[in-house]
Order: sequence, then structure tokens, then C-alpha cells
Amino acid sequence: MSSNVNERFQISPFLILFVIHAMQWGVGYLSFQREVAQFAGQDAWIAVILTGISFHIVIWMMYRIFRTYRNQTDLVHIHRNLFGKWIGGLLTVCFIVYLVMYASMILRSFIETIQVWIFPQLQTWVLGLVLLLLAYYVVLGGFRVIVGICLVSFVHYIFLPTYFFLGEYFHFSNLTPILEHSMTDLLQASKQMSFSYLGVEILLICYPFIKNPKQSHKWAHAANAVLTLFYLSLIVFSLAFYSLGQLMNEEWPTLTLFKFVQLPFVERFEFVGVSFNLFRVLPILCLALWAASRTGKLLFSVKQSKVVPFCLLAVFTVVCLLPNRQSINAGLSFMLTIGFYLVYAYIPLLFVLHLFRKKERNPI
Repeated sequence: MSSNVNERFQISPFLILFVIHAMQWGVGYLSFQREVAQFAGQDAWIAVILTGISFHIVIWMMYRIFRTYRNQTDLVHIHRNLFGKWIGGLLTVCFIVYLVMYASMILRSFIETIQVWIFPQLQTWVLGLVLLLLAYYVVLGGFRVIVGICLVSFVHYIFLPTYFFLGEYFHFSNLTPILEHSMTDLLQASKQMSFSYLGVEILLICYPFIKNPKQSHKWAHAANAVLTLFYLSLIVFSLAFYSLGQLMNEEWPTLTLFKFVQLPFVERFEFVGVSFNLFRVLPILCLALWAASRTGKLLFSVKQSKVVPFCLLAVFTVVCLLPNRQSINAGLSFMLTIGFYLVYAYIPLLFVLHLFRKKERNPI
């Protein structure tokens, strides 16, 4: 099946900024400070910058891969072109599994924050089912509708000014001494940080849905740059607010920061912060489910609407099979490993393979 997409289903190049940003900006921002500081301490902000730069390189690699094809293409056809029908198909199935697992872990992590901070007695399957049905409705609307949801996710930036209410608690001397940790420590911290940057791989599927896709290259980099600046500001505020000992003991440092925000019209501001995470989770769910079902459609030559229910069922099953914090941490650790090798090993491998191609083969 061809990757060519009718122009009325495509989006303007600048909208890829919102797509990538929404896919990257998951619930990892709630706890990444603790995980990164475990290895880099007060130099954790350097690890954030290094990770951001490395993802810029990965984005550049993906666009170079796309440039080797005369027509717009996606990962399904790249796999078939490089590895053949059967091996390429197997690799594509692995990517579908990755997308389903990624959506599952994002959803389960969000449900856990709701259970811990707001509704301790809430059953996991209830909220999971409601959000998946909502995502199903959005996915059936098509890619352009999902992009609209990604635009709405930017409403979360209204929380940025609230950090300035914490100014009296900041001690920026906590960031010194600078460069006290070795490069090995910084790289270990960057590896932990990479989970919070995952999402750029959505380009491998949505590239044919971009009008004049070459013009979207700068917007893809802009999305990663905006996220890097946000993470950088958040890690600096967190290091200035907490001592390293306190930061190591905070499960969700970002939400704890919200507890110190005092407004005359909101008594428990952290409840607002937890609830607004829905605007982060829903776009990721929709994009991941859409990409997985779109990939299944191209691979098995069936209607996308028939693939979506299977993806929903798989996500719902995984979410229900993670009952406690230990299992969730194990799942997140597994996703970190898979995502790390996908971004830093597999995409560079595809890039190298395309560099050594003598001429383009016709896409299958």
C-alpha cells in the first residue's frame, strides 16, 4: 500500500512543531529531576542540554533518510526497501509494539498520579477505559483532528509563571560547584533523561502527512529546542528549590513544587497541576494509537479503523496488568531501554544504511 496521502489530509509544515512537542512532552517531566540528579547531582542541567543536542542530531538524521526518496515515505516502506518484505515486516511489527507500550506506560503513569494525589480509591481500569474511549473518538477523526488536540496541549504553559511565586525559596548556590561530575556521570544522566525526550520518532510515520515536508525540518528542531528550554528551566528551578538530599526523596518533584504555590482563589494548586496533565497525556495517546494503527494498516493492507480497536485493547490490557509502583517502575525502565536503543542505535543504523546506498530503489 502506498504512503502517498491526499493533500486534504495533510498539515502545514509549521504544525509539526506542535506534533513533536506534544509527543515528547509527557508525564516524565514530573519526576525526571530526581532521576537525572542521581547521576549528575547539581550538574544535572548539563545532562538536559546534552540530551537536547543529541535529539537534534537524531531529527537531522531522520530528515536525511527521507531525502533519499523521491516520494514521501514512512517507516513501513523504508523497512521494506532496506530489509525486504519479511524482515522489514517483522521490524515494523516491533515498532507497533513499541508504540503500544509507550502509550500504555504514559497512560498508567498518569493514572497513578491521579490515584496518589487526588482519588486514592479510583480503580485503574475505570479511568483507563474512559481515556481510551476518548482517544478512540479522536483517532477516528483523523490526523488533522489529532493535531488540533496537540495545539490544545500548549495550554499547560500557563503554569510557567507560577514558578516565580517560589522565588523566595530558591537558592541558586545549590547549582555550584559546576562541572564537578565526570563525563561518564553526565552521560548516565543523559541516558535517564532520554525517556523524557522520546517522541520524535513519530516523524517516521507522520512524514507523508506534511505538505512540503522539507520545510518542516526547522519546525521539528524548534519543537525539540522549546522542550529543551522548558526542561532546562525546570531542572534549574528544582535544583535551586531542593537540596540534593531532598530531591532524591521526592517521587514527583514538579508536583511538590506546586504545593508551595499560594493563590487566593486556589487552595491546593497541586490538584490543578495533576489534573492538567490530561492535556499532556491525551495527545500522546492519540498520536501513538494513530501511528500504531496507521502502521498496521500499511503493513497488513486493512482499514485503519479495524486496527485501532486492537491497539486500544492492547493498551488497556497492559495498563490493567500494572497494579503497583514496582511494576510501573519496571515498565518505565523497560521503555527507557527500548526507547534509548531505538533513538540512539536503530535510527542511526537506518541513517548509515542509507548513506551507503548507491542509488535509490523504487519504494515498494
